[in-house]
Amino acid sequence: MTIEQIQKNASYLFYCKDNYLKGIRPGDPNSKNKDGYKNLLEIAELYFESNLLDTFAGYLIEGHYLVQLWTAHLILEHGQPDDKLKERCLDEIRNYARDNPLAPDVSIQERIWLENYLKTKRYHQ
Repeated sequence: MTIEQIQKNASYLFYCKDNYLKGIRPGDPNSKNKDGYKNLLEIAELYFESNLLDTFAGYLIEGHYLVQLWTAHLILEHGQPDDKLKERCLDEIRNYARDNPLAPDVSIQERIWLENYLKTKRYHQ
């Protein structure tokens, strides 16, 4: 699949929706072994390898099916964001890490992921 095909047929958005409906969440460590995660990672890597990180970051404004959350995770875990984009992604994850009675499992997963991420050498406050 090429970047042009991905952008034309909105594959990334469809995979985010599919993952949402299947209960595959970006902060869940078990998700990384699932095809839905691998599909999104493959698309993200195509953007990154094509020097289109900023274009990919445009998905941070999508509000459905955890698209913005998937985008933030993929950028932080696999991209090379500058400090401004890194902070934007972390803010997105922090928003989901807050108590959310509609999606308590997502909140818990994001809090744990965020704590672990902030402990690494990849980010210093």
